[in-house]
Amino acid sequence: MVWQKEEKITYSVFLDKHKQILVFFSLLFIVLSFRLSYIQIMQGNYYRAISEEQRMYNTHEKAPRGIIYAADGTMFVENTFTYVALFYPFEEEKVPSKKIIDELSDILGRDISAAVNKNMEYGRVVKLADNLSLEEMFKIQEKKLKLKGVAVSKDPKRVYNFSESSSHITGYTGEIRADELKSKSQEGYKLGDYIGRGGIEEAYDKYLQGTDGGWQLEINAKGYQTKAFQYIPTQIGNSVYITINPQLQQIAHAALKNSPTGKGAAVVIDVKSGAILAMVSAPDFDANLVGTEEFNVYLKDKKLPLFNRTMQALYAPGSIFKIITVAAALEVLSLDPNWTVYCDGKFELGDRVYSCWNKQGHGRVDLKKAVAQSCNVYMYNLALKLGIKNLDEFADKFHLGQITGIDLPNEKKGFVPTPEWKKAKVKMSWLQGDTVIFAIGQGALWVTPLQMASMMSAVANKGTFYTPFIVSEVMTPERQLLYKHTVETDDSIIMKDETWDILQDALFESVESGTSQRSKLRSIKVAGKTGTAQNPQGDDHAWFVSYAPFDDPEIALAVIVENGGGGGAIAVPVGRAIYEAYFDLPPQALPVYSHTPQTEQKANAKNKQAAKKPDNKRKPN
Repeated sequence: MVWQKEEKITYSVFLDKHKQILVFFSLLFIVLSFRLSYIQIMQGNYYRAISEEQRMYNTHEKAPRGIIYAADGTMFVENTFTYVALFYPFEEEKVPSKKIIDELSDILGRDISAAVNKNMEYGRVVKLADNLSLEEMFKIQEKKLKLKGVAVSKDPKRVYNFSESSSHITGYTGEIRADELKSKSQEGYKLGDYIGRGGIEEAYDKYLQGTDGGWQLEINAKGYQTKAFQYIPTQIGNSVYITINPQLQQIAHAALKNSPTGKGAAVVIDVKSGAILAMVSAPDFDANLVGTEEFNVYLKDKKLPLFNRTMQALYAPGSIFKIITVAAALEVLSLDPNWTVYCDGKFELGDRVYSCWNKQGHGRVDLKKAVAQSCNVYMYNLALKLGIKNLDEFADKFHLGQITGIDLPNEKKGFVPTPEWKKAKVKMSWLQGDTVIFAIGQGALWVTPLQMASMMSAVANKGTFYTPFIVSEVMTPERQLLYKHTVETDDSIIMKDETWDILQDALFESVESGTSQRSKLRSIKVAGKTGTAQNPQGDDHAWFVSYAPFDDPEIALAVIVENGGGGGAIAVPVGRAIYEAYFDLPPQALPVYSHTPQTEQKANAKNKQAAKKPDNKRKPN
């Protein structure tokens, strides 16, 4: 019948749809089963780790940084601890009660409610107060039962034991900035870490960083702590051993600070290894004040106490550059040291007159006397014989315009002008007048005190440039050696032995009877050279470079007193004090010396005027 036929068709359609639904749900079940199996079996460990991370929360206790030891084993930089009050919002006490806040505020003498309101939003460990005194810490411990959820923890703090004399060497620490974290996060640094800023703290930060510890806590779905699992102790950073002699450092600092201007730099270097024994920059700052209101005074000080003058300040070398001029003349010109020039106090070139510091002149001088008396006129004559090409070449040989490679950050390399530079910079040709002032260390020639100490070290050992260094080794807290400095040499100055002998004898004569005679010691022979450097911003700077003992050199030094004037009168006494400390000699009265700061400053002033005066008659050189 028709109705029976329709019923069969309807049933068949229903059956087809039922099969389709059954197949769909079967496939869905299979897919879900495979997915669940994959998550539980294949990815089980992965999701278990995520779950554990979400269940666990680690509090961070900062680890102390490594100790910095001086050459004699003295702790140069160490740690102390301040105390911080923390609140742990456990399940039964999600926020501190008003009673707890009032009690803690009374102990600390300040209202901490603002800190609580600010930091409680995440429901985790909150720093309520820092820099707690020992008395405050004990009071909190005494009332621990009343201060539920409050605990006291130690927070490491750096102590710089020779801060005023050595903060430019050590640097200091500061909290990592957000912009720094972007580049350093891959190195393991995290928000809240303290990193080195300047000096050893920055250069050896990875060694000095300790390993943080803290409590491992369990948290619930709301983010509150429910249980404390274990305490992971902090681990102090590695120990860094430096080459600085603390006594020598303090003597050099005191001598420089007591100079007429109290500004400048001094560097003392071991000529047989390149080890830095003392490195002083003045004015100085106290790294122990970092993070306080008092430290802001340094930031605003126009004398720039944070500026490391030993390796970042650039000065004209003045007459100490004559060492290079003489070396070039002996090598390139095969100059007879007995060759003489008559100095009447001035030198004419075209219609310009260049002065010697001695207005009356030195009379007839040979090479040794010219170096000893720092005769400008003799050097002017050598300059014209040599030409700028040879002088530039020897400036490069003596490593001017190059960094020394010391293991501290932000070293400046100085600058040596060339004819090509002048043409590009001021669109003018290099003239003979440029060459004569170049030969006495003036013009656009810039060096650092560290470079000059390194140069004198090379002169002392006849050409070997040892790369200066300040960290000798790094050891773990368990005394396992991690790093040991290997003495390194840079390109040596290759010159004839005769050249070195003549040059060294002339520097010795400068101390015996010349401008450096204030550095003369009774039992130790000293070689040295003074200088007065032009300063466009004010009074000239006073230089003294030297090494001793003359017969078997041990140390070399460079001293500059900013705005001091003549090196013989102002910079030499600083160098002498360093020698007396190093060789353990009793201080002696300084000899009377006629080469005053004013005499050389006046000569420099006249040469400045001569350099400014236009002269179309002078020849390019």
